[in-house]
Amino acid sequence: MRIQLSDLRRAADALFDHLERTGRTEIDLTEDFYWNIPEKRLYSVYSPPPESELTVGQLSDDWNEVAKIASGQRPPIAYTLVWLSSLLRFIGSKLVS
Repeated sequence: MRIQLSDLRRAADALFDHLERTGRTEIDLTEDFYWNIPEKRLYSVYSPPPESELTVGQLSDDWNEVAKIASGQRPPIAYTLVWLSSLLRFIGSKLVS
């Protein structure tokens, strides 16, 4: 499968527009730490990672890195998508619960 970045951008814009239209202009990060599965194991669903390979991520750290790019303090790097994805996962999960 191949995804066009322009299609991904349109979908993200539509989702953010929807949130803003429904009055959601801020999100409270009510959690901070989360389990992180190593990339080499993330997509190997038939061999679960041993507990010893699980690490902890932190939403506040992820946001600090994303915010530096948003404010122009740091140039964008592709890995920021990983930090952004943690934030988006939290937001999506909390808004539907």
